[in-house]
Amino acid sequence: MIRKIFNPFASVVLILTVFYSCTNKKATDLKELLEKKESQVTAMVIGEKGLESIKLNHLIAHDYSKALDIVSKEESEFNRVIQDIKNADTEGVNKGKEVQQATVDYYTLLKELFVLSREEIEQEKIMRYGKEDKQIRAAQDRRLELYREKQQLYQKVFKADEKLFNTRIEFEAGNNIK
Repeated sequence: MIRKIFNPFASVVLILTVFYSCTNKKATDLKELLEKKESQVTAMVIGEKGLESIKLNHLIAHDYSKALDIVSKEESEFNRVIQDIKNADTEGVNKGKEVQQATVDYYTLLKELFVLSREEIEQEKIMRYGKEDKQIRAAQDRRLELYREKQQLYQKVFKADEKLFNTRIEFEAGNNIK
């Protein structure tokens, strides 16, 4: 009698174990894509040889045109990262759309933050090479406004980062990814 009860019970337990231990391949692929893009952006903005470091070196040398070129490259790189994430297949992935949107929102705000330096560089250029006091003062005033805008953008980035963090936890839990 125990043998008759044990066999169906063991079969059900085995099936459930196999079912719960498997992860959705699309979810795993999405997680790998997000990690790859995160690594790519991290290298770009804080890497020793990343675009941000190159831009800062040009600013130190007062080579504003090259620094502006680097800002354009950063913007292009962010656009490529955002587009790759938007193009990811999230169909049938638990919390896939949510993690995709939270990631896109985060990188869009991060892009805005880094691209804001374009106008800061322009104002710095005017302050350094401007001929008229009125023009230089206007550039200084605009720089102050840009600092305020930048501070607000930082706050938005921090909130988007927190939302992304929480959404990724839900995504990983919902898809049994570790």
